[in-house]
Amino acid sequence: MQAPYAVDSSVRKSSARGILRLFHPPSSRGRKVTIVLHGYFDGSGTHEDSNVLSIAGFIGEEDAFVDLDRKWDEVLDNPRWPTRLSEFHMVDCVHGDGEFLKGGWTYPERLALYGDFTQVIVGACATGTILPIGAATVTGIFKQIAEADLDLLKAEALGTPFDLTFQLLLQQILHRASERWPNETLGLLYDKGNKPEADRFGALCNEYAARFHAGDILHSWGQADSKQFTPLQAADLFAFGTLHLAQLNHFRREAEPYFPTIPAFWNMLLKIAADGGIYDLEALNKLLPKVRAKERMPTKQELHDNKY
Repeated sequence: MQAPYAVDSSVRKSSARGILRLFHPPSSRGRKVTIVLHGYFDGSGTHEDSNVLSIAGFIGEEDAFVDLDRKWDEVLDNPRWPTRLSEFHMVDCVHGDGEFLKGGWTYPERLALYGDFTQVIVGACATGTILPIGAATVTGIFKQIAEADLDLLKAEALGTPFDLTFQLLLQQILHRASERWPNETLGLLYDKGNKPEADRFGALCNEYAARFHAGDILHSWGQADSKQFTPLQAADLFAFGTLHLAQLNHFRREAEPYFPTIPAFWNMLLKIAADGGIYDLEALNKLLPKVRAKERMPTKQELHDNKY
């Protein structure tokens, strides 16, 4: 297991592949690698008063992310926009804040930019070399269970909206990666713009990799600047969409403003819900008996001690 580390965002982005290799060098369980796998994730609704928290992004092959990086920059570089954005932030795009406000972007221009980026994402995922993955949790459910149950969840790193969402996400990552790319390892990046969440993401990766053999698929993990890693900007867009979908399901009147979106992209979001990636109180109450009964995979230490 390679030690986790943060990527130096001061490195000039002269080559997408070179930057990617800084994070996840081509090594996989001591043998020759034919595919270098990466994952890029970001959160949405991570502020304290949010009714839903989501984490979403993509795992896939290095070549596919290099191609996504090129196409993402082509959209940003398009001369039809009022200004050239330094990076794309979905919340700012929806609300017309940040660089969009400073640049005098109109609603139709912001909508068109969003549409172009969703087309890039849909096209990248259509190849099968990039997979979209997301999870969301209704944040108030932890206040609706007994304190003893909450303590049990916290002991298994499931007792906060971020921790539970991470665990849901990680199970999907492990399953989808091993199914699509068996025997390959994966490097994960989280947007360091959300520093507390990025730190927690890394700590949970470290804990999982140390405790469970299933975590051996995690070659490395860290955090990086989304200005340097455009797939993190794509993850930001997808995380906001995941948040919006969960809000429509549970808090329709309080849902964040959003844009009309193409059916192919909306179907990607709907698949998250179909895969059980949105946790509400009903889902948590189904999980609790399993936690009480310790129905989980054995840890490395338990296997070593022959407890299973």
